[in-house]
Amino acid sequence: MTRRQAPVVIASNRGPVAFEPDERGVLRPHRGSGGLVTALIGAMQRTGGHWLAAAMTDGDREIARREGGRMTIEGEAGPIHLRFLDLEPELYDRYYNGVANGMLWFVHHYLWDTVRSPVFDEGTEESWQAYVEVNRRFAEALAEEGDRAPAEPVYLVQDYHLCLVPRFLRDLRPGALIAHFSHTPIAGPTYMRILPIRIREALLRGLLGADVLGFHSPAWAENFLMSARGVSGVRVDLPRSRITLEGREVAVRVHPISIDAAAIRRLAATPEAQALRRDLLRWRGDAQLLLRVDRLELTKNIVRGFLAFGEFLRRSPEWRGRVRFLALLSPSRQDLPEYRAYAEECLAAAERVNRTYGTASWIPVEVRLRDDYLGAIAAYGLYDVLLVNPVFDGMNLVAMEGPIANRRHGVLVLSRNAGAFGRLGRYALGVNPFDVRETAERIGEALALPEHERRRRARGLSRLVLANPPERWVGSQLEDLERARRRRAAR
Repeated sequence: MTRRQAPVVIASNRGPVAFEPDERGVLRPHRGSGGLVTALIGAMQRTGGHWLAAAMTDGDREIARREGGRMTIEGEAGPIHLRFLDLEPELYDRYYNGVANGMLWFVHHYLWDTVRSPVFDEGTEESWQAYVEVNRRFAEALAEEGDRAPAEPVYLVQDYHLCLVPRFLRDLRPGALIAHFSHTPIAGPTYMRILPIRIREALLRGLLGADVLGFHSPAWAENFLMSARGVSGVRVDLPRSRITLEGREVAVRVHPISIDAAAIRRLAATPEAQALRRDLLRWRGDAQLLLRVDRLELTKNIVRGFLAFGEFLRRSPEWRGRVRFLALLSPSRQDLPEYRAYAEECLAAAERVNRTYGTASWIPVEVRLRDDYLGAIAAYGLYDVLLVNPVFDGMNLVAMEGPIANRRHGVLVLSRNAGAFGRLGRYALGVNPFDVRETAERIGEALALPEHERRRRARGLSRLVLANPPERWVGSQLEDLERARRRRAAR
């Protein structure tokens, strides 16, 4: 067995499947969607590794209590070895809502209104201790899985929920090969200084326990390198994207994730998706379709998207009645008050556009608020313009899914602050997500583009997405770890 064939042990907050009871009350696994799950499952199945995740549903927790939470389920390409961690509800809430989503998500997406928030207090410290404890438990469980593996594994730790795991795991298994991948943006050093210094240093040192740190975009990698320069005892080599500390080297690498294009096209071709497209065609009528598909999430910039559409209609009255804006929004994190308030703002913004410009026969904006992945796939096939305008985004897979499923040479209007812009920007119409006027102009430009230019851009987007399959993303990380192993051996 070569090193590249070493077992892979994956850790993420959410697992590749969730268990829910069927109509007879039997717990059945339901697989998650997206490029991350596809890529990591593929790596795990090829190497006989394991996936460690927190129990999310009642079904997960019941499974977790059986035989230490370990199970093997059959996947399309082979078995999936899964272990759930059953975390106490209060501990999980403080770790997840108090720190991961209530603090780290906000700092890395620049979401705080710094005149009023954040306010760090005694509750912050309690939540931070929960985050430390959960990360410690993940590291201990990873070390246990390493002990059970038939050969020394490599560890792929995922995202901002588990920033401390690399350091804790390094303490437990000093010789381990560890990669951590951040799927969000990473705040630059100035904004990172909002965090209490002890928390900021712990997060950076926690990540620096890895051999390889991965990011979707050069901008996020550079932000991390600049932040790491402020950590005592750390030497940062910016040109080589390397960090040295404690006699170890940490490689900082950029590997943009992609999507499973074949799976999306298969789903788009199903009778169910075709029926949904027919319904959408009847609803759209003769109008052109402006589409957005998003979680109802602060970072997605939904309100400014509606404001931009209203500005476009104000400045271009000839388009009134000739275009409809369909917003497919999935509820997200409604247990956080900021998210509940933002959901109300989004609906109110759409309603203002409809009151101002709508007529008895034409409603400019339709918002559909529900989880409906198949509906999104169907809508992708029909858009003339796809609006993806997040304030900041680690990557953004909608910007890739849409062009792969679209059948009308639709135009992508894309935020320059999305990680996907670095890869797709040459064939998209870029916008500053804070500039409502520019976004309105780009919507108009996209709707009016001549057919030959639409076709050129659509084909270019498809080629770029297809040239970067999900397996390349995870394969690049494994190659990085192999290079780290060789550097160690050469010393």
